[in-house]
Amino acid sequence: MIPIGKLKQNLLFNKNLGDLIEVMKMAATLQFNQFRVHQEPAENFYTLLNSAYSSLPLDASTDSFFNPLPNLPNLIVLVSSDGGFLGEQNILLINRLLDTKRQQDEIVVLGQQGINYLNEAKISFTNFESPGDKLDTQKIGLLREYLAKRYFKQEISRVSVIYSRFINITAQQVEIENLLPLERKENFVPKGREILIEPNIKSVLEGWIKLWLDFRFYHIFWSSKLAEYAARIMHLEGSVQELTRINQNLRMEYFKYLHGLSDKSIRELSAARMVRRNN
Repeated sequence: MIPIGKLKQNLLFNKNLGDLIEVMKMAATLQFNQFRVHQEPAENFYTLLNSAYSSLPLDASTDSFFNPLPNLPNLIVLVSSDGGFLGEQNILLINRLLDTKRQQDEIVVLGQQGINYLNEAKISFTNFESPGDKLDTQKIGLLREYLAKRYFKQEISRVSVIYSRFINITAQQVEIENLLPLERKENFVPKGREILIEPNIKSVLEGWIKLWLDFRFYHIFWSSKLAEYAARIMHLEGSVQELTRINQNLRMEYFKYLHGLSDKSIRELSAARMVRRNN
């Protein structure tokens, strides 16, 4: 049995820990709400961007964008978290990466937790700085330039990204999304209109791909960051519930111990009175 002094010390420690976790949960909830209000991507722009792509008159010079060489490695982008309290989520991301990766494939990682996992597993990768809570467009641009350059030079055949997609506050889902090669779409040019392409369709398509990657990565990082906040909130809430359960058991032990001491004192006093009466 745990000594009563230790029980009391554990109860006090758990109370302070519980207060700290509640503060952290409130902070994570505030971050979640602030981020969701101010950072949502513009879906209308994405619709117009796809509409413009459907109107491009593609020709033989653009075939490499749709049919890369099959013997080239794929490049997989892993979007992990920088902060803690997301161990389970990061493990799911890493497992999806390991299940997807072929031996010759290359890995790009964003987020310190993903970097730590791959370093421990001694898996080679290239890392880029995460765009952070502000979704820094310059950092997204560095990643986009690297991927587009590798793809346009036909050094890689496919670009895919693994990330946590936000569904709601209680649910996040690990997703793998193929970004390149592009899905070939039917060209749609409205009747009676002509489209002027300058300087050529290949250059225009390259520019469109870069712009599209910018938007897609912004949306992916936005969804991933929401999923990160939501997972942290639920993890902290789970910690509060577990701590409450532990405290209930400790209180039962504590009061059981006090009750036992009280019973012992009553028995000793009763025995002493009986001895006096007999004497």
